[in-house]
Amino acid sequence: MPAKAYAAIACLVMLLPVCCFAQQLSTPLPDTYQVAQSYSCGRTCGQVGSCREAVYQWCVCGYARADGDHDGVPCEKLCGQSTPASLARVRDLKAEFGCR
Repeated sequence: MPAKAYAAIACLVMLLPVCCFAQQLSTPLPDTYQVAQSYSCGRTCGQVGSCREAVYQWCVCGYARADGDHDGVPCEKLCGQSTPASLARVRDLKAEFGCR
């Protein structure tokens, strides 16, 4: 094999780890993003199991009755009363789901 061929192979072998490392960096790691929950619409406050799912039903599915008193907190048994902490939690969940 000619010397140029050996040099080309050596160059590729040296660049392979860099190429692969760059590919790994561009691929998100499982613990760096939240795995999407698989919720389905059509559930009531009595049927959901978490505040996150309650907010999903309310803002994504359009379940307006979840916030019957219109204080900005759905399913208050799960999400809490209308306190600054509860409102902030609901606001963060709405943002996570892409709701206004």
